[in-house]
Amino acid sequence: MKRDMDLVRKLLFYFEQKPDSGHIVVPPIEGYEEVLIKYHCRLLYEAGLLNCEPVKSSTSDRVINVVSFELTWAGHEFLDKVRSESTWNRIKAQAREKSVALSFNIVNELAQRIVMSTIAG
Repeated sequence: MKRDMDLVRKLLFYFEQKPDSGHIVVPPIEGYEEVLIKYHCRLLYEAGLLNCEPVKSSTSDRVINVVSFELTWAGHEFLDKVRSESTWNRIKAQAREKSVALSFNIVNELAQRIVMSTIAG
């Protein structure tokens, strides 16, 4: 499966806006299939952005699914960097312009630079 950073951002918004810390197996993100949403929740858990209860394979320690609860501190920090629609569009445009994939590290670095340049004026 291919990672979709737009879906990552939508999931972060979903968990930020969730009214409680109760668990959810599949967040209802319009336009995305359940299997893709579950895969991205697992990626967010592995990246330390989402607090989850891992569901492991019965034959190994491999995490096959997660039951998601809420954002971690790092999840909130990352979302704050990519919250602005204009910042998010600038990140995607700069990545396209330089012909680089939207990896987590690239998004994080570009977001940091854009935010800092905005603050510096």
